[in-house]
Amino acid sequence: MPFPELTDGQQLSGADARLKEGTTSPPTHFSEDTLLAAMEHASAEDFAKLEDAERKGLGTPATRAGVIEKLVRSGFVERKKKLLIPTEKGLALIWAMPDQLKSAKLTAEWEEQLGSVERGELSPEDFMNGIIEMLSTLVKSYETVTVVSSALSQSGRTVVGVCPRCGKNVVEGKKSFFCEGYYDKPSCGFTMWKNDRFFTSKRKELTRKIAAALLKTGRVRLTNLFSEKKGIMYDAVVVLDDDGGKYVRYKLEFDNKKKEN
Repeated sequence: MPFPELTDGQQLSGADARLKEGTTSPPTHFSEDTLLAAMEHASAEDFAKLEDAERKGLGTPATRAGVIEKLVRSGFVERKKKLLIPTEKGLALIWAMPDQLKSAKLTAEWEEQLGSVERGELSPEDFMNGIIEMLSTLVKSYETVTVVSSALSQSGRTVVGVCPRCGKNVVEGKKSFFCEGYYDKPSCGFTMWKNDRFFTSKRKELTRKIAAALLKTGRVRLTNLFSEKKGIMYDAVVVLDDDGGKYVRYKLEFDNKKKEN
């Protein structure tokens, strides 16, 4: 049925509208069967554009089950009844992994390039050099988050860096990033609160990535900081200015000004 013609200012009668309150449900966890099917049909639209592709989706029928088993053996996924549940270690990997590598579209792009190699349109060296260049760029852009060798601490929490006071791991909690020596006697006391007014007053959130950069280099450049005094946005370098006191402090540095004391 075609939509009726409407005009500006037109009033419609007889409409019945009700406000209903409800809640959404989280996505259902994968079972082994549904995950295998998802791997087979991953990025289907991108693979559909390829002619005579050697394979489609992630892996092959002979290797997909083995990939799942490897994830379980490596501690990234665990089986609970018929469902596959990511562990905290797995969630840490998901967080740290670049989006480009998590996309099935990348596999389709490589399959397309391999087809070009087979037809003599692209040299194997150029294909490999493209992968090397991509990985080099990704590694460089993620240097600030790969600050420790292990994604998780002994407590099972995600590690974001090394404590500048005592050298122990700084891990992420619900409300803060804190040193694992916080509960020692005497306490290390190092805590970076997520709701620290230094950041909230500038309309910025102390994210895991920002915290990791501050712990690694002591500084991070941020854009679109809000000035409560002037009501404007500005860019600056946030510096970790910790003096070992009760609260961790921060300060700003500007390109056109001398470093603050």
